[in-house]
Amino acid sequence: MKKIQCSFLLFIFFFFGCKSSILDDPSTVINYSIAERSHVKLMVENMYNTIVATLVDQELNAGYYSADFNSDNLAEGIYFFTLEARGLENSSYYKNTKQILLVK
Repeated sequence: MKKIQCSFLLFIFFFFGCKSSILDDPSTVINYSIAERSHVKLMVENMYNTIVATLVDQELNAGYYSADFNSDNLAEGIYFFTLEARGLENSSYYKNTKQILLVK
């Protein structure tokens, strides 16, 4: 299982990703953290800005979370993980995109 692991710290979120292995396992785990109650969307897009998967689209409380992503049905290429969150108690907004190269 590949594990995404890149760290970002902004006012309200951590978004981790980008540690992968050379094994032929199409599974990926994306870890992220939310500092306040928010509506969270975690999407995967291809190079043509087409959403190929929506991993999370719900209201979440503050805390650490993970989402599983299976890339078995995707072609090799460049994809983008986008974490988008809108605070429910205030008007905070956060959006971050990370690039990943899928090689099979």
